[in-house]
Amino acid sequence: MSDASAEMVSRIEHDDINHVFIEFPDINGISRSKQLAADYFLENWEDGFAMNLLLLAQTPRNDVPDGTGFGAEINYGDGVVHPDPRTFSVIPWRNDAARVICDFEHEGKVVNGAPRTVLKRVLDQNKFNFNFYVGSELEFYLLEETDKDYRPTTADNHECVTWATEEVSPFYNRLTKLAANYGIDIHSLQHEHGAGQLEVLFDYGRPLAQADTTFDFKRLVKQVGRDQNQWPTFMAKPYGNRAGNGYHLHVSAFNDDVNVFADDGELSDHGRHFVGGLIEHADSLAALGTPNLNGFKRYEPGSFAPYTASWGYDNRMTAIRIPPGVTRIENRIASADANPYLVIASTIAAGLHGLQEAIEPSEPVNGNPTRRRPNLPPSPELALKALENDKTLSEILGPEIIQVYTAAKRCELRAFRNHVTQWERDQYVKTL
Repeated sequence: MSDASAEMVSRIEHDDINHVFIEFPDINGISRSKQLAADYFLENWEDGFAMNLLLLAQTPRNDVPDGTGFGAEINYGDGVVHPDPRTFSVIPWRNDAARVICDFEHEGKVVNGAPRTVLKRVLDQNKFNFNFYVGSELEFYLLEETDKDYRPTTADNHECVTWATEEVSPFYNRLTKLAANYGIDIHSLQHEHGAGQLEVLFDYGRPLAQADTTFDFKRLVKQVGRDQNQWPTFMAKPYGNRAGNGYHLHVSAFNDDVNVFADDGELSDHGRHFVGGLIEHADSLAALGTPNLNGFKRYEPGSFAPYTASWGYDNRMTAIRIPPGVTRIENRIASADANPYLVIASTIAAGLHGLQEAIEPSEPVNGNPTRRRPNLPPSPELALKALENDKTLSEILGPEIIQVYTAAKRCELRAFRNHVTQWERDQYVKTL
């Protein structure tokens, strides 16, 4: 038994743990789980637990897509989830329960359509043996429910305004307290541009561990909000006239102690080639980083949300930014509601292709890149088609994840097309 396994078993036996959640991220990055009695978990965890594979593919509202490979194709059968003891943690808002993140198998083989497995697959293809590190920055709105809608907890745009930041201190104080018990190293809060829009930063790490941490962080934020009768949302664009919620992923790479992306304050050859891969696959990164129709409303020309497949030094209007300080590469394409495992996996996959083929990007952009660089896909239909046609990225990520992801997202789009909105009635009932 590994050290992590022995520690997990010991803590369950000695820390008054009565329940264990066997948890996994679905295609949307949403936490799904079963709650097990601790004794039952201890008796069976090494063999794994049956779990319906179709849970991986359901939409956020639990519609069941066709054509995922996890439904009729396997007679709607079960897979087996195997706990990863390294992810064991006591749930900080409960005294008697813990959780462990799991990986899927089906008929004795890993499920390549499971997001966590996709990230592992990409990391296994790192033939350069660079040590990648990533940092996740996610924006979210903190809302309060009203009789008819939701309103932001602060009244107006207050980017880094001190009194507005202090207005949300009860939320932040509880978040930091629980995060420490959850193994999340939170180190700063800032009020972003939108009313009620926040960004809470936590420490960077190795890709798989950082994806797990980001997955935990999003669940923790939602839980703390519910505890205080608030609704935090990572929805990309909850308000049409306010700033969107972005997911900015910082990537660095080291060979021993050498930063392989750095060359005297600018990008090295390796750094440029990594950026070249991101630009080459920008449309696919948009598909995986913008998981629903709402997110495409975040892309606006001339804004801090990307609109073009572009890059630049310390330029927040580009899709790929090279920040000041320690040389690293920031992918700004994804929205905050994206699945962190898929954002990290696709970013590293695209960068690895750039490194392998020594892809040179276009020149860095100074100023507004609109009309100077190709636009990102303006709709989910075009983005999903680009992802399906991206044979290289599909090979690195695995065709299974492309199949399940595109099937699930098209199911959401069909549901939207079948829904008649109030806007349509306002526009057309009296005029047509």
